[in-house]
Amino acid sequence: MEHFYDGQIRRYVTQFMRIFIGFKYQAGDGELKTAPVTYGDMSRQVATLIRENSENKLPSVPRIACYITGLELDTSRISDPSFVSKVNVRQRAYTQDEETGEVEYQNYQGGSYTVERLLPTPYKMTMKADIWTSNVDQKLQFFEQIAVLFHPSLEIQTTDNYLDWTSLTVVDLKQIGFTNRSIPVGTESEIDILSMDFEIPIYISPPAKVKKLGIVKSIVANIFSEEGNIVDLDSLIFNQQVGTAVWGSEKFRVLLFKSQNGQSNDYDVSIIDPPATIKAMKIPEKDIKVGGKLNWYQILELLGGYTATSRIIFTQSSGNEMSGTFAVNPVDPTIIVASFDQDTIPQNTLIASSITGMPSKGTVDAIVDPYKFNPLSRPDGRTLGVRYLMLDDVNPSINRGGLIKYGQDPADGSSRDPYDGPDAWKNLNGTDPFIPANSIIEWDGASWKVIFNPSAASGNTIIQNLRTLIKYRWTDGQWLKAFEGEYAPGYWRFDLEA
Repeated sequence: MEHFYDGQIRRYVTQFMRIFIGFKYQAGDGELKTAPVTYGDMSRQVATLIRENSENKLPSVPRIACYITGLELDTSRISDPSFVSKVNVRQRAYTQDEETGEVEYQNYQGGSYTVERLLPTPYKMTMKADIWTSNVDQKLQFFEQIAVLFHPSLEIQTTDNYLDWTSLTVVDLKQIGFTNRSIPVGTESEIDILSMDFEIPIYISPPAKVKKLGIVKSIVANIFSEEGNIVDLDSLIFNQQVGTAVWGSEKFRVLLFKSQNGQSNDYDVSIIDPPATIKAMKIPEKDIKVGGKLNWYQILELLGGYTATSRIIFTQSSGNEMSGTFAVNPVDPTIIVASFDQDTIPQNTLIASSITGMPSKGTVDAIVDPYKFNPLSRPDGRTLGVRYLMLDDVNPSINRGGLIKYGQDPADGSSRDPYDGPDAWKNLNGTDPFIPANSIIEWDGASWKVIFNPSAASGNTIIQNLRTLIKYRWTDGQWLKAFEGEYAPGYWRFDLEA
């Protein structure tokens, strides 16, 4: 058996000592003080250290010392040594911030494991707690506080691990030695010690086997003939010759995000969970640098390498596929730069212009919070044809449309409370346009016109932010990235032979 050490007896001793932590005594001046708890008996060497190798210095009292006095195999609790307990565990998925270490739990299932626990070996451990005091009154104060805890046992827990079946045990009080002094007291001024003997049934467990369950969540694959045609499933049933099967589906999650290299069709691909990827791809431990990040060269080498014509494919929710060539970033090998073919990228939806009335560009110049952005503060903030995607309402009213005139209350349309909207979004004639949240507006030279109204939108609308080149899709009442984000196994793959 390989070397292993889990500090099991150490945990039992630690929990035993915690029983005696925090007990107080009342000193002669009436002040309550706490007695320290240490491990170890008062051997000659320990006493010399406490006295700092001086005969003129005595150890301070009171104090409590705990130590092991015996350890023996408990044959009365021995059971079948070949027994193996199997526990299936399903873990909730989580992500951990590499810098702060904070853990965020997700709303879907993570890893699934089977834990095989071997039967532990029972032992009987005896421990002693020596309570050193300078007088009988101190001794009685400690004894009263401790004695009420044992009837005659006290339960302790060594770990909070759900799978540890040996975490709970009991401490039995077996014997009490009220004093170590002889009567009558001679000329020696010995420290008065109250000794309490305890018995603890413990288990020593061997290492457990942890196996990751290989549960099939989905199968995303096509089987092609050598000519490139999809094979008829009937031919598979009757074991007819179908040629070579081409399977495409990588085994780990990746993140697709817009590259910052200025190229409109370039996107970065990075690995989300390096530990899970190491297990999925069975990367040898010797090839993993301590504390280092997993880079794409290691992955691609296991897959057989890649060429300048190799391709990467991402499957969209609609079933359409984005594909393009790729290369490992030479500056940061943890990132792949994918250059997608223009005709495979979701195209922008043309939106009618308020100036010409004809369908035109499916882009916005910026995405803005109307209460933090002032178009009048920028020289190009209100140029002809400029478009903004608005994150909040401007001049909201109950009729949800039209113009709110000066002196009109948007709540009920009355003029009881004069209303004056924000100057930043006024039209040239001083009126205040109603702009709903998530809408797209355009400046026609005299006023702001809503050219995309979310309340009247139907189907999927795709627009692109010219400032960041990120595309967004209007779906289910909200703007989401059109295709950027996390891709699970089965929704992306390499074609290294292209």
